[in-house]
Amino acid sequence: MRRTKLNLCALLATLLVCFSLPTIRAFAKQHMSIPDMVTMAKTSAEHEKLAAHYEQEAKAARAKADEHAKMADAYRKAGGPLIEKLHFDQHCDTLAKSFAAMADEFEALAKAEHEAAKQKKP
Repeated sequence: MRRTKLNLCALLATLLVCFSLPTIRAFAKQHMSIPDMVTMAKTSAEHEKLAAHYEQEAKAARAKADEHAKMADAYRKAGGPLIEKLHFDQHCDTLAKSFAAMADEFEALAKAEHEAAKQKKP
């Protein structure tokens, strides 16, 4: 009886793995790395997918730029000798500029991918 249960469990586990493989493969295809997506982009849809990714990255970078700009203002309003000595506001200003520049670059990439998509076959 115990051996039958063990065999049944092994059979169920094997079936579960077999039926899960197509799902795992589909998931892997959907979550390809960006360098792989860039290398494999041949169709209009693939370039549009890259453009959408870059637009999301630009949006996130803009949000971080805004957040650091607000933090810089908060540090300036708070004031005090420690803040003046350690230049928290200047660090935040630098980060805000860096994130804004990053957002600009992502937007340029998205624009280029949209242009590539227009020139490719669907």
